[in-house]
Amino acid sequence: MGIALTIDQDLKGFERFTKNYRKQLPFASSVAINNTAFDIRTALNKGTLGAFDKPTKFTQKAFLVTKSKKNNLVAHTFAKDQASKYIRFGVKGGQRIPKGFELYFGGLSDDGTIPPNSYFYPTSFIKYDKHGNVTRSTLKRISKGIGGNPRGGFFIGTPANNPGKPPGIYRRSREQLFPFFIASTRKPNYQSIFNIEQIAGKVVQRRFNVHFNSAVTKAIATAK
Repeated sequence: MGIALTIDQDLKGFERFTKNYRKQLPFASSVAINNTAFDIRTALNKGTLGAFDKPTKFTQKAFLVTKSKKNNLVAHTFAKDQASKYIRFGVKGGQRIPKGFELYFGGLSDDGTIPPNSYFYPTSFIKYDKHGNVTRSTLKRISKGIGGNPRGGFFIGTPANNPGKPPGIYRRSREQLFPFFIASTRKPNYQSIFNIEQIAGKVVQRRFNVHFNSAVTKAIATAK
């Protein structure tokens, strides 16, 4: 005693369905991959807010997408070239490369006491913008005040008659000495704080099947 199962239907309709399914599969796959890649882009751009301290709008919109095609089922979500130079340290960590103002100050004349390849560490006298960067007005003020400008009062080097003072960028004003930057060959290090693979993996788990099922259904429904 048992149960017998059979199909008492016209199989030609089923054959047409499977043929259309196979035909539309590459297109539907490409649509699902692309939609998932854009979801990853959104998640990574939002993720910069939690990973970085006061990221700029440029950093918050750093990630782009190159779409797949049905004959090339590969999409890429990536950071813009300029942004990637900064974001990669949040992803992998490692030693920071010199910033633009450090390269600029390192190329100015000093008293010979600034070590080669120095990094300039800001002090409490430095003003920052809302993104935590040294303000342009501060850098311009220092730049204009260096080079013998008596009204500027800035110099690069080690203060004379001040034993123990480290080399850096100082300003003399009313017989007082104000350190703006301290020069050091110690390289700043970044920690890995932005796990893009983990973020992308969660998006794929949540969204790819949803996009794929929707794309297959639509493709078969509109197939000619």
